[in-house]
Formats: sequence, structure tokens, C-alpha cells
Amino acid sequence: MMRKKHMFVISGILAIFLLGLFIFLFKWLHPDAIFPEAKNGSLDAKAWNFAKRGIIPLKGEWEFYEDKLLSPADFANGAQEADKQMLKVPGDWQGTVERAGRDGFGVGTYRLVVDVSKPDIYGLRLKKVRMSSRVFINGVDLGGSGTPSLEESVFYASNFPFYGIAKSESDKVEIIIQVASLKYLAGGIAQTPEFGPGQMLLDRRDNSRLADMVQISVMLLFTLYYVGMIKHWRTERHLMYFSLFCLGTGFFFSIDNEILLSSLFPGLSFPVLQKLIFVSVFLSFICFGLYIYAYLGLQEDRFFRWLKRVTYVFVTVACFTPNDYLRLTVPLYLLLQITTFFIIIAALFRSWRKGTTDAVYLMLGLFFLIVSWATAQFRYEIGLDNPYYMIVAPLLLVFSQAFLMSNRIQQAFIKNDRLSRQLIEYDRQKDEFMAKTSHELRTPLHGIMNLSQSLLDERGSEMGAKQREDIRLLNLVSRRLAGLVHDILDMSLIKRGQLRIRTTPVDVRMTTRFVIETLSITPISSQTVLIDDLPADLPLVWADENRLKQILYNLLENGLKFTEKGTVRISAERRGEELAISVIDTGIGIPEEARHTIFLPFEQYREEGARSAGGIGLGLSITKQLIELQGGILDMESEVGQGTRFTFTLPIARQDTELAEQRFIPEPMEKISLLPIQRSDDSSAPFSILIIDDEPSNVVILIHAVTSLGYGYTAVQRGSEALGLLQNGLKPDLALVDLMMPGVSGLDVCKEIRSSHSLSELPVLMLTASGQRGDVMASFAAGANDILQKPFELEELKARMQSLLAMKRSSEQAVRKEIDFLQAQITPHFLYNSMNALIGLSYKDVDKLRETIHHLTTYLRAKFTFSFQGQLVSFQQELELVKAYLAIEQLRFGSRLNVIYDVEDDLTCMLPPLTLQPLVENAVRHGIGPKEAGGTVWISVSNVSGDIHFKVEDDGVGMDQETLTRLEHEDGTGIGVGNVKRRLQMIYYRKLEVSSVFGQGTQVKFTIPEEFHDQSRLDR
Repeated sequence: MMRKKHMFVISGILAIFLLGLFIFLFKWLHPDAIFPEAKNGSLDAKAWNFAKRGIIPLKGEWEFYEDKLLSPADFANGAQEADKQMLKVPGDWQGTVERAGRDGFGVGTYRLVVDVSKPDIYGLRLKKVRMSSRVFINGVDLGGSGTPSLEESVFYASNFPFYGIAKSESDKVEIIIQVASLKYLAGGIAQTPEFGPGQMLLDRRDNSRLADMVQISVMLLFTLYYVGMIKHWRTERHLMYFSLFCLGTGFFFSIDNEILLSSLFPGLSFPVLQKLIFVSVFLSFICFGLYIYAYLGLQEDRFFRWLKRVTYVFVTVACFTPNDYLRLTVPLYLLLQITTFFIIIAALFRSWRKGTTDAVYLMLGLFFLIVSWATAQFRYEIGLDNPYYMIVAPLLLVFSQAFLMSNRIQQAFIKNDRLSRQLIEYDRQKDEFMAKTSHELRTPLHGIMNLSQSLLDERGSEMGAKQREDIRLLNLVSRRLAGLVHDILDMSLIKRGQLRIRTTPVDVRMTTRFVIETLSITPISSQTVLIDDLPADLPLVWADENRLKQILYNLLENGLKFTEKGTVRISAERRGEELAISVIDTGIGIPEEARHTIFLPFEQYREEGARSAGGIGLGLSITKQLIELQGGILDMESEVGQGTRFTFTLPIARQDTELAEQRFIPEPMEKISLLPIQRSDDSSAPFSILIIDDEPSNVVILIHAVTSLGYGYTAVQRGSEALGLLQNGLKPDLALVDLMMPGVSGLDVCKEIRSSHSLSELPVLMLTASGQRGDVMASFAAGANDILQKPFELEELKARMQSLLAMKRSSEQAVRKEIDFLQAQITPHFLYNSMNALIGLSYKDVDKLRETIHHLTTYLRAKFTFSFQGQLVSFQQELELVKAYLAIEQLRFGSRLNVIYDVEDDLTCMLPPLTLQPLVENAVRHGIGPKEAGGTVWISVSNVSGDIHFKVEDDGVGMDQETLTRLEHEDGTGIGVGNVKRRLQMIYYRKLEVSSVFGQGTQVKFTIPEEFHDQSRLDR
């Protein structure tokens, strides 16, 4: 409905404008006044009332003297009568004048005698006299445009408008115009000269100049207006393009019609002027097209891209092409302009069909542009002066687009939508803030609760060193909780101006030592160290001791968060009456654009891969304000990739000498490295648990829970460390993963685990302080088996661990029983063929019969033995089974089956039963069997750097790509390749490699370790 309303309004506007345009054009082409016309070089204007009826266009037959530049003296005695001819004005010289074989080029003199009613001051106004002119009225040389000459070296082309006046002493006015065009364009008077009283012509010229000035001023005004929005150009590029369009159009108006630019640059030559017209028109058109596409947010289609390229090439060529040849490009010039209109119209219609109402207003602007362009082209063709009312079209063009911009303001829903999005974002930030705060508050509470429970569980033992360490850790966790709560309270007090600072002389070294002790529970890589470089003779500072601890804690922790590998150093120096304390890290650094925001509340610098996921963005803001409240300042220097240096000053306590001598100076702390990877020493534990949590207190709690069940563990604080251990061969039975970790998150770890382990092969129990539904859903989507919210009861954690491990054991036992069953399967067809072969041998070769029965017995023993559960077999046993099977098949196939063994001597290893034999059987049955001529099976086994490499290859029929793809995705429902692949993945985490070429054969390879000690993977 809205679109129809817009279309109705715009259609009405266009209809009214078109009606008015046609009326004005008709009057322009068919004026009410009937002007006298020149005949045989004379024009009778005696009956013409200039005061009432205006000026006279000097249209008609003029005397013309070809190849001569005549002055008034040459006509005094009538000597030129023999060379006189009549020539129509306006008109060019093509087909009339010729010079050096060039049609339309040459020189000539026009002469017209005008009969007037009375003597007066009369004037002449000329436009488009090509390409140079000199004017005489009643013998007076009035000058002209350019320099007409018979010699090309003297000739100077110019096409500036001309206005001149002279006094007539009689009722006859003789007008002589010398014209020369030796290059660039064909000569002639292309636009009708105007004759009348001098003041009337002057007013007409001034009105025309005023019209040009109005158009230029409006265009430049809009150019400056949109240039003033240059800050918005990057996001709203249509403003830039429309500004360039207005600039180009305004410049074109300054070099068209009255050529007002010549008033500023009188020496502007015609070649330069001609090139400027070409360039300005094309750039204006292409900028308007870019404006349309940018405003509507349309992707530039291939037609528009090609149009841009062709336009740029054309403009470049026009700039460097000699002006003599530019007229040859006029057809292409017009074609490109028309093509631009069609492409823009097509883009507007596409946008309108998609429901964009602005496309209608843009179409209105395009319509005014087309009207202006068509009028200009028509004016050039018929040689008429531009009617004043036609300046309305370009003005309506820019004003319509200005109204379009304001129309956006009327569309209030855009602003409401933006505000709604902002409110949604603020609400999301609030929720995120609450979740982070909850995480930071509940994690320390969880530590206090579970560490206390751990102490209660050990009532029977005396308090030893381990218990004291637990109590110390409990104390530090509680301090961190108190510090976080204080941060929130401090920010509130600072905002209200109620924070009290109690300054006393403070020992910076002792305060720093305490802070570093507290930071022992901060998440940190084992490759990051704290270095205390404070001099031993530091003076006391005048500060609030608790607030100084808070400042140092925030700055040191900030350095640790952003330093993946390297050092965080604290140093100090005296600067007059102040002590400058610096915290320098070798971390990722802070870019210039982020430095003005890091001191704002709830603002954090985030970079992918940075270790700064914790916290809520209050630390640095509070730190800066606390320093300023104590009379100091905080400065920051940073270089991306090199690190950051925070330096703050505090006033030195004046009466500090005696106190400095009495205070205790501890031993220097050179380097402090925190919490490396922890592992249990019990290799007999039934299960191994991988613990991943960035909180050291949480790691301790989880270790307590795991060890109380008698399980082994490997504990790390970073997801990247856990993934590295898994890639290097760590095979845990269960993973306990914290969801919110810096750098590689728990979700990332879980996804990586699921890329190589199924849900039953390596269960994942996700731990999170956030109970939000989104986190729960994301955890399960990443592949977690279960999720447990912090804080949790230890008994609940243990129960969930035991449940997941029981599920894992049950799954593996079910798989093992399935494998045992599959091991016992015998192909009936194979048994039937073997019996037939035995019957045949009983009549022919008794010795061969005994040998075959031995091979069959070996084969059946392997198939019927169910004691393979929980054990490996030697390679020699598996090879014996392979040879027995092949001996029976060779008896059946005869010479069609050849077998080649390439087995390394003295090779020993253990492997699951029925691993190699099914691959050999697959090669014989499906590779060699269908091949009429038979073939060869190669069996290769070798030891390479502690890995046993097995390869079974045949030159049978091979497999096509579809069969090979299906085999790669087989789940192992039989004793063949799929089952072997499944067991290799479950026991060794190794893959079976199958390659085949149809008609040429198949190759199957796998590797196992020479020594395999993880018997638990077979037992469960």
C-alpha cells in the first residue's frame, strides 16, 4: 500500500513536470514573435520595435566570402562583389568550405546589413562561432574570440561568447564577422547571433550569466555541504559520490553556455576547455551511478563494473588524444552516456521490486538528470540559447536528492530500530556482566566450600604440611573473593565521591612481596615469570596501604593476563619528591586505537588468542582513580608485539629515614613460576582423568576428588596444553573441562576431542559457573557427555565421574563381545570349498591331504578360540593363521593365486587377533577371486622407528571410487576391513589406509607400536 502511494505521488509530480516541460519547449522552439530574416545579406528591421518586442536573432542569408578575411575598408568600393555568395546562419561549413582537402575547415568573412528605424547604440551577441572570430560594426573593430588568420601558425582557436556595441549614425548597421577554423572543429556560426540595443543585449547576457551562476552556486553549495560530512564517507559512501557529482556538474556549468570560468582564467585555451568538458561530463555521470548503487546498498553488477572500466579508459584516452580527433569519439561519447542511464534505471527497478521506496525518489532525480542532459544535447543541435527556466531541472535534481536524505528522518522506524538494537546490546552486556560477576564470585565460594569439605573428610589424620598448604590456599582464595567484591564496591563509592583514602608511610617492597604471594593463584602459563626488581633502599611512600596493594595487584595481574610467554617485571625509581613505580610486561601490547578506552569502566582490550578472558573490566579504571586520589598519576607506554609499561607515581613520605632503618628487608624474589602440569605417580590406577581448569584452586579440588576414588590424573590450566598432551599420545579415560577458560575455551577443547574420539571413547564432563541455558546447549553441541554447575558437591562430582566411566567400560565391553563374536564367524562358502578340496585330495595325494588338514585345523582353532578377550597375540601366531588360510586358498585357486611374503626377519610384536588375516582374505576373495586370470597377493611387514608397518596389496580387480568411499565410512558390521579399522581406532587410535585403482588392484596399510602397554584398553 505504501509503495503504491509513493508511486502515485511521484507519477503525479512527473506528469506535471513533463506537461510544463513540453509547454516550455514548444514556446522555446516556436516563439510568439515573428522575427525578420536576413535575405541576400540584408535584414529589414525598420518596423521592429525593440523596446516592446526585444532583440532580433540574425537568422537567414548572410553574405559570405570564402578564403578571405575582409575588413570594412574592403567593402568600401564594392570590389568584393564578384566573390560574394550567400550562406545560411546558423550553420557550419561542411559541404561549403574546404581547405587542404578537409571539409568544413578554412577561413571566411560574413557580412550583413541591418536596416533600423533610427540611429542608436546597437550591440551584437555571439556564441559558438567556430573556431575564432573578429567583429566589426559600422567600421568599428569590436574585437572577438581567438585569432582568425589565413596562416595556421598565427591562428588561435577560442570559443568564448562575445558581446560588443557600437553607435550607429544612420539607419543602417553593417556587421562584418571574420571567421577562421583551421583545426579541431568544422567552422561556421553554429548559433544564431543576436542583435539589438546595447543595454538590452547586455541585460540578456547578464541574465544568462546569472542563470549559470545560480546553477554553479547551488552545485558548489551542496558539494561543500556533503564534504562537511566527510567523517561519514567511510560508512555512507553515497554522500561522497553525490558530493563528487555536484562538484563535477557545477564545474561543467562553469565551462558551458557563458563559460564563466573564462572570467577567472581569460587565457583558457580551447583544447583544454574541450577536454575539460569531456572529462567533467563523464565523471559526473559515473559518480551519479556510484551514488545510486551506494545509496541503495546494491552490489555492483558486471554491467556497471564494465561501464566504469570503459568510462575510465575513455576519459584517459580523451585526456591524451589530440583535439583534432576528439570529434570522432562523439558517437561513443553519447552511447556511453545513454548506456549509463539504462544501467541506472535497471538498478533502480531491481531495488524498487525488492520493496525499496527510496528507489522511487532516486528515479525522480534520474529523470531530472535525463531532462537536463537531453535539453543540452538538443540545444547544441539546433543552436539555440538556453532558456532560463531550464535551470529548474538540475536544481530539482539536487533538491530532490536532498529531500530524499531528509526523508530518512521521516522514517522514524530506522531510528527506533537503531535504538532497539542498542537497548538489546546494552541488555546483552548487562547479562554478560552479571554472568561474569557471578562466575568470579561463585568460583571462589566453590573453592572455600570444597576445600573445607576436603579438610572435614580427613579428620582422622593430624594436621600436616599438606593440610597447612590447603589452609593457605583457602586463605588466598577468600582474599581474592574479597578483592573482587571490593572492586565493585569501590567503583560505586568512587562514582558517588565517597571513597576514603587513609594515607600513611608505606613500604613498597613489603607490599609488593605480599601481592606476589597472592598472585600465586592467578591463571598463568608456566613460561611466564614474575621478576621483582625493586631496589632494597626504596623510600617509604605516602599512600593508603590497602589501596596500594589493590593497585599493584591489578597492574601485575593485568600483565600476567596478557603475557603468553615471557616476564612481568616490577621496578621503581625516585623522581624528585615522588617515587615512580613501573610494571613492565613482554606481552601482546596494546594498539593505539584501544589505549583511550582501557581505563574506562567495564572496558577490556580483547584480542584473539589473548589470555584476558577473566575479569569484568574494572581493574585498570579503579587503579587509575585510586592513584589520582592519592596524589599520583598513571602513564602507559605500549608497543604491539613488544609489551606494555604502566608507570604510576606516589609522593615520598618526608619523615621516612628512621622508619626505613627499622623495617624488615626480605630476601629478593628473583623469579616466581606458577603451577606447571601436574601428574599422578600411580601407574596402577584403573582409570586416568584429564583435568583442565584455569583456576589453580579448582585444580586442587578436582585432584582431591579424583585421588579419593583411586584414579590417576593429569592436570593442566590451559586448553592449549591439554590439546598438546592429547596430540602427543596422552590417553585419558575421562576429561573434566572448565567451560570458561582464557585463550582456548572449554568448548574448543571439547570440539577437538570429538574430532578424534567418540562419546564413549573419551567422555567429557563440562564444569561451569554459569547456569545459563545457552552455555548448557553450547556444551552439549560441542560434544560434552554431561555438564555440572559450580559450585557443586564433591559427592555429586564423584557420582557423575563414576557414571561416565561405567558407561565407557560398558561400551567397550559390548564392543569387545561383538568383536569376539565376529572373530568366531566362518564363511560357509569357504568351509564348503575346503571340504571339497579335502575329498579331492583323498583320491590323489594323501601327504598333501594331511598338510591341508593341518592348515585347516590351524585356521579353525583361531576362529573358534574365544579366549582372545583381554589379550594380544604374537605376530607369529597371526602370520601362521595367514599362511594356513592362504595354503587352503591356493589349493582351490591353483596357479591363479600367487603369494609373496616380504616379512622382516626376527620381527616380534603383539597385536589383536584376526587383524592381518581378514585383510588377506579380503584381497583373495574380492581382489583376486573375480579376476579370471588370477593374480598376486603381497604381504609386507617391517619395523620402522619403533612402529610395525603392515601392508597387504593385490593386483586384482580393484575398486571404483564409490565402493572405496563406502568402505571408508563402513562401521564394521563384519569381520572384514571395517572391523579391523574399528579395532585399530579403539585400541591404538590409529587409522587403516585403503587405496585402490579400478582394474589395477588394492593396497591396505596400517601401523601399530612395537610395544603396547595399555592393556586396560583391551580389558574393559
